Amino acid sequence: MPRPSSSETAATPSDAFRAELQYLRADRVRREDDPADASGPLDLGPASVYEAVTRQMVESLAADIRDIKGRLNTLFFMLIGGIMLEIAIRIISP
Repeated sequence: MPRPSSSETAATPSDAFRAELQYLRADRVRREDDPADASGPLDLGPASVYEAVTRQMVESLAADIRDIKGRLNTLFFMLIGGIMLEIAIRIISP
């Protein structure tokens, strides 16, 4: 069913709105009836052994990167803390 154009719809805005609403409702019913066009729940499970192994490798790599990021953050804050401590000691000492 083609979308109604402005020339095919009635003169008042409410009639045009009703025509558009009817079109959208009919389109929704058509999509619900067509199983190929239905947008059901998305299956994110691996479809093959290769995909499962690849996903496991990527998750392992992500965990390693999180670990490295944590270590770098710790190193950075230790360095900044050491610099601030050195500045504080130089200010306090006579």
